[in-house]
Amino acid sequence: MAQRDVVVYQGNGPRKKSVSLSLRLSLWLILAATAPLLIVLVTNEIQTRATLIDQADKTLQTDAQTHAQLIQNYLTGKMLEARTLDNTPVVQQYFTDHDQTALQTLLKNGLAINKSNDPDIILTTHFTLQGQYLFHYSIYGFKPEPIGKSLLPPEDLQAVLHSKTGQYVSDVYYDPEAKQSVIDIYTVVFSPTLKPLGIIRSTLSMNYIWSIVNSEKGANGSGSYAFILDENGIRIVDPNQQQLFTSVAPLSSQAQQLIISEQRYGTQDGAPVVSDNVLAGVLNNQQSPVVFSDTPAGASEAYQVTWQRFSNVPWTYFVLTPQSSIYVVANQQLLTTLLIALFVLIPAALLGWMVGNSIAYPISRSVESLLSSNRMLNQLSESEKKTASEQLWMLDASEAGLKSIQYYTNASRKAAYQLNAVGTDLLARPERDKQLILNGVAQMVEIGRYFGQAVTHQEECNRKVAAAMKATNEVARQIESSAQAVNGATSVLDEVVNQLRRVTGR
Repeated sequence: MAQRDVVVYQGNGPRKKSVSLSLRLSLWLILAATAPLLIVLVTNEIQTRATLIDQADKTLQTDAQTHAQLIQNYLTGKMLEARTLDNTPVVQQYFTDHDQTALQTLLKNGLAINKSNDPDIILTTHFTLQGQYLFHYSIYGFKPEPIGKSLLPPEDLQAVLHSKTGQYVSDVYYDPEAKQSVIDIYTVVFSPTLKPLGIIRSTLSMNYIWSIVNSEKGANGSGSYAFILDENGIRIVDPNQQQLFTSVAPLSSQAQQLIISEQRYGTQDGAPVVSDNVLAGVLNNQQSPVVFSDTPAGASEAYQVTWQRFSNVPWTYFVLTPQSSIYVVANQQLLTTLLIALFVLIPAALLGWMVGNSIAYPISRSVESLLSSNRMLNQLSESEKKTASEQLWMLDASEAGLKSIQYYTNASRKAAYQLNAVGTDLLARPERDKQLILNGVAQMVEIGRYFGQAVTHQEECNRKVAAAMKATNEVARQIESSAQAVNGATSVLDEVVNQLRRVTGR
């Protein structure tokens, strides 16, 4: 009989430990308590930042417009004043006949007016229409210096003569000794019949313009400032001395040569390039956005920039502020909200931990009990398996022994039968041998009879052994069935335990 195998369910192998039930409950409670606050926080942050950026952009635009208008009004006033004073009858008379009496009156009146009303005009110089020098006056004692090779550059002469308004504003010049920038306002003097008579150059100090630009420092947040670019992209007014008189884009060779020949900025060098493609694009593109983002040369962070063009001079006014300063208020609000969230989060975390533990503790204890029962059932299942295997092995051995006994029983029966046959044959022999053989044969017959009884007894034993084996077989089958039932119960219990493990995270 083949050996029977009993399969015992071994349960699931090692499983990865997940987050505990108490911790998950705590996290859910914390999330439920803080989710509305977080939503408000994120919404407020998004809306606040967008509003602040919009307000900062509008503030920058207003600031640029206001200060650019101040400078423009200042220049317009100086140009209008120069036009008025340069076309008085005394001036017209001098340019008509070069009368010395008119000259003395002109000098006296000009110095008096400069001293009382126009201290920004540091030098006034008179020229013929051909650009020849006539005379000058200055309340500061300044004298006209050559610009390049002449007192009146040919380019400026042609510009003022061909001007529709009879006025022209020169490029910026810088005097390193006086440490001040100036511009020249050229005015054509006309007769009462509008005939051109001569040219007057009023050299204007840019100190007032510098004061306006310098006042922008920090006005729109920490790190904010302003500067002015001319039509060539040169920083003619810039609080950053390292970038003053540098160009945002390469200049043409003609413009660079003109700057060098005139020593426009007090040196024999031209305007070095400190590239800024964004600013160069604004100068070249009339449709540039009013507010844009840029990282200026030498800066490590992005700036919010706006610009405003002047109408009476080819300049562009720029105002910049670091984008980080725009977010200061938003960051303060964010910090306040985070502190509030922290004060809410700590009690919520403690409460969640307490509630989570109070809910998860009984379940965890039940899981431990089920795990203990499961281990005991597994041990019982192993024991049943072992017992069933041993019973089946004994049953198979008994069956083999029974077959051997039956074999020898059958052999004994055959031997007894033959012995009886031989004895019967001897008894049938002649009379003279009869008495001699009779005793031996009788003994043989007796032995044969005894053999027969022994065989009969052995057969009875065989029947009893067979019955015992049958009973043992039934018991073994019942043990096997019980082991399988235990296996099934263990399998179900393992599944329950695994589900509880997933719930509790153990």
